[in-house]
Amino acid sequence: MTNNYNEEYKKLKRKYYWLRILMHIPNFFKLAFRLARDKQVPLYLKIIFYAAVVYVLSPFDLLPAFLVPFLGWIEDIIIFIICIYLLVNLSPPEVVEKHVKAIDTEMKQRFRQYFYRYR
Repeated sequence: MTNNYNEEYKKLKRKYYWLRILMHIPNFFKLAFRLARDKQVPLYLKIIFYAAVVYVLSPFDLLPAFLVPFLGWIEDIIIFIICIYLLVNLSPPEVVEKHVKAIDTEMKQRFRQYFYRYR
């Protein structure tokens, strides 16, 4: 019985893994922009991140969207994700932790404000 429960739990966990990641995408963006403005993060990481932002927003692409419709967009997304990954993983861990805790606190406050408003 317990083994069956564990298998069902693992299936559910795998099934909703991507949903959980999608739910946290806004938090990754917040973290990246907070790190890019922090004075303790090295300048080269900020330059890489802001270059990726400019690249994604600019009309120029390595793979033009009119030639290969979806690959142009996917390429922009992949470049941006790689730059966020570099920014978060190469920044000082204590700075990343500070911003993660701040984002978590903001989320909890918004959650409380939203749900306690309807009491």
